[in-house]
Amino acid sequence: MADTVGSAETKDLNTKVEALKRDIADVAALAKSKVVGSTTQWTRENPEAAIAIVAGLAGAIGFALGLLVGRSRG
Repeated sequence: MADTVGSAETKDLNTKVEALKRDIADVAALAKSKVVGSTTQWTRENPEAAIAIVAGLAGAIGFALGLLVGRSRG
């Protein structure tokens, strides 16, 4: 009898966990679409700033990689 109750509780918890996983996936998809939409809109409104940000990040990454490569060779 105790095994049956434990098994039923386990199935109930598994069902709830699966429903929670689906809800979280839905929320994540909605958040992603809002972020992508906002970013796209901002980029279209501010193309110069977007290019400057990308160039700055590329420069910083290149600088960091150069430091790492220089240290490994030296």
